[in-house]
Amino acid sequence: METIFLVLLLTGAALALLSVLSGLGHLGPHLPHVHLAHLPHLHGGGVHASDVSPVNATTITVFLAWFGGIGYILTAATHLPMLLIVPLAGLAGLFGASLVVLFLFRVLLPGQTPALRPEDYRIEGTLGRLTVPIAPKGTGEVVYNKVGVTRSDGARSVDGAPLPRGTEVVVLCYERGIAYVEPLDRLLAARTPPSEGDL
Repeated sequence: METIFLVLLLTGAALALLSVLSGLGHLGPHLPHVHLAHLPHLHGGGVHASDVSPVNATTITVFLAWFGGIGYILTAATHLPMLLIVPLAGLAGLFGASLVVLFLFRVLLPGQTPALRPEDYRIEGTLGRLTVPIAPKGTGEVVYNKVGVTRSDGARSVDGAPLPRGTEVVVLCYERGIAYVEPLDRLLAARTPPSEGDL
């Protein structure tokens, strides 16, 4: 029985290592359906806890390694009956697998980049500031922030009117690398309902 436990220990440890390497870094060979819980490959697409099962290749192989290791130690170092060794080794395996699940759900998954939506990249409606003035019917430059990245693009005013440097603008339309902008204060004034005194 010692040999069986030892084989389980070595097999479980080797497969757990391969599973982590292939699932996280794609460094090892891909075993059939053995990745780290199919962690949708951590390529910036984001992972939600609901996408990952606690019973996966890594937790199974860690269970085997702990089961085999504790079983081997108890068989070699004690005179306990096998009816007691197997459940104790099973509990140890569950404990080891639980540690992996805890690490996965408490450390790895919360640190993943949340999935970005197409609307996160839509430029229309973005607030920016002119760094180069727009001449009459000319082109200037607008700087704005999108998903944490500062970008700059050529800018034209929607009505062709000149706009000075530093004007806070809203991008209304984006075509062929040119942002068509409107001054923020003009937009706000147009949308503000008239006060009672103006009626």
